[in-house]
Amino acid sequence: MDVFEKLRNRVAVFDEEFDAIFPEDVREHSNRHFTSVFIAQQATAFLTEAGAKSILDIGSGTGKYCLVASAISKADFTGVEHRNYQVEIGNECAKRYGLTNCKFIADNILNIDFSTYDAFYIFNPFLEAKDPTAQMDQAVKVGLKEYDIFSNYVYQQFEKMKVGTRIASYWTTKTQFPPSYEMVKSSFGDTLTFWIKTI
Repeated sequence: MDVFEKLRNRVAVFDEEFDAIFPEDVREHSNRHFTSVFIAQQATAFLTEAGAKSILDIGSGTGKYCLVASAISKADFTGVEHRNYQVEIGNECAKRYGLTNCKFIADNILNIDFSTYDAFYIFNPFLEAKDPTAQMDQAVKVGLKEYDIFSNYVYQQFEKMKVGTRIASYWTTKTQFPPSYEMVKSSFGDTLTFWIKTI
């Protein structure tokens, strides 16, 4: 039974076991940059319980969140990531394990129209733009200017969404969310937060 069969059958899957599906050279970043299986399960339950059908992972990396989520939900999951090689890894994993409700696109977040999605997962995707120690590689330009541009764009897109839109956020500052969103619950010392647009 592979990790996806275990997830579908509600069998516990540990992160070390799941991360083995990824190449070793990206797996080394797991502790800091990959969503844990348990967090992915909690976030997906919240995002889909109100009927969301199309969910965007903002800064998906190699795709762990979307891969886990697509195994435990019938919703469609899309990850956007600006590193082409990580998008290729995510799509290869989705294909290899028959996850037809999961895909990854290589693009800049500034080119993404959020209105085509129902709900969102965000795991501090722009941290490396302001913290050099968080950089996985030198593939993208980073700096405080880029951090502000990306963060402001996401904020504006969230603001445009309809009432009832849900966001699951992990290690993301609360200032990323417009006042029109209410944090309805949190866990793990407020590192995992759940938001609903109320006005």
